Amino acid sequence: MHNTPPPRGGAGDTAAPGPPSAGLRALVRDCLDDVDALVDRYTAEVSAFDDYRATVSAQDLRDTARACFEMLLRMIGGLPVTRELRETPQRLGHRRARQGVPLERMLQAVRMDFRILWEAFTERTPPEGLPQLTLSAVRVWEAVEFHTVEAHAAYLDEVAVQARERERAKAALLGRLLSSDGRDQQLVSQAATLLQADVQDAFGVAAALPESPQELRRAAARLGPDIAHLHQHHGTLLLLARLPAGAGGLPPGWPADVPCAVAPVAHGLARVPAMVRVASAVAAALDDEAAGPVPLSDAWMPLAAARLGETGALLAESVLAGLEPLSAHERERLLETVTAYCDSGSVAETTRRLYCHRNTVLNRLGRFTELTGLRVTRPVEAATVLFALRCARLHAGWAAAQDGPAPPAAG
Repeated sequence: MHNTPPPRGGAGDTAAPGPPSAGLRALVRDCLDDVDALVDRYTAEVSAFDDYRATVSAQDLRDTARACFEMLLRMIGGLPVTRELRETPQRLGHRRARQGVPLERMLQAVRMDFRILWEAFTERTPPEGLPQLTLSAVRVWEAVEFHTVEAHAAYLDEVAVQARERERAKAALLGRLLSSDGRDQQLVSQAATLLQADVQDAFGVAAALPESPQELRRAAARLGPDIAHLHQHHGTLLLLARLPAGAGGLPPGWPADVPCAVAPVAHGLARVPAMVRVASAVAAALDDEAAGPVPLSDAWMPLAAARLGETGALLAESVLAGLEPLSAHERERLLETVTAYCDSGSVAETTRRLYCHRNTVLNRLGRFTELTGLRVTRPVEAATVLFALRCARLHAGWAAAQDGPAPPAAG
C-alpha cells in the first residue's frame, strides 16, 4: 500500500485567477470530444523514448495519457474533476517508478503535455483569436505544472518505499545467512547477489563495541555502500566489507581510531557467519578502553577469560593466592611491575616505564616468584600469570576479597 499525497488543489487552485474565458472553455470541450487525437500525438512522440518503449506497453501509455489529458483539460476549462481523475498524477508517478522509468525521462514526458495541449488550442483558434488565447497560457502552464509536481512527488515516494522494501529484504536475507552455518549454497548465492559480490570474495567482519556503535556507522559511511554493509544482528552492529586481494581484516583506509572487534578474514561468503560469531564474541568481551580496531589475535585473552566463567575466577584465585598476605599497596606495586615486564620482556624497558632502578625491578620479579611459584621470565608461566590477571579483573572477586584495587589490565 502507498500513501497517496493529498492533491495540492483543484482547478481553481492551480489555474490563473478568474474563470476561463468562453473561448478557452469552448476549446477545452472541443479537445475533450477529440481527446484520442491528443493521445495519438502524445504516444507517438513518447514511444520514441527508449526508456518508455522498453518498459511501458503501448496500451498502458495510451490509458495514462488519456486520463492525464482529461484531467488537464477539465482543470484548464474550470470543469468538474472527480477525485479519481485528480489522483491521476499520483498513480502515474507510482507506476512509472515501479516500471523503472528514469525520473528525468518521466518528467520530460509529463511536461510534453503543455506543448501538445497548446498546439491543439492554437490549431483550433482562428488568427484573430490568438491574442486572446495567449492570455490563457499561464492557466494551461499552471495546470501542467500541478500535474508535473504531483507526479514527481509520487515518483519519489514510490522510490523511497522501494528502497525501504529492499533494505528490509536485505536485512532479512543477511540475518538468515549470519544465523546459518554457511553450508546452504543457495542462501550464500542469494546473499552474494544482494551484496553484488562473488561467493569466493574475501570479506572483513567487524563488530561495534556496545558503547560505540556510532563510530562504526561513520566509518562505514566514509567507505560507501558499495564496500561496507551494516547489519544489526542479535543486538550487535556488524560491518561486512568486501576486501581486495591481500587485504587484512578491514578495508584499506579504515580509520585507526574506530573501536571495534575484528574477526579474521572470511575467505568466501560461506565463512562470514563464523567470523560474525567471532567478532560478536570479541566485542562482548572487550571493555570500553579499546581505542581502535582489536583483532582476534589481540583479544583472545579477554575472550577466553569471559568464556571460562567461574573456572576463570578460580584460576585467578589459585594463581594469585600467594599475594594475599601483602598489603594492597605492595600487591599493586608487584602486579604493576609484572605486567610492565610481560608487556616488553625487557628489564631495561620496565625500569624506564616505571622510573625505578634495575635492581628494584629484579627484586620485585623475584618476590613475585617467591610468593606465587611462577616466573614471568618464562613465556609459558608469564602467559599463565597474565591470563589469571585478566580473569581476576573480569570477575573482580579476587581483588574485592583482598580489600584492594583490581589488578592491572593484562593482555
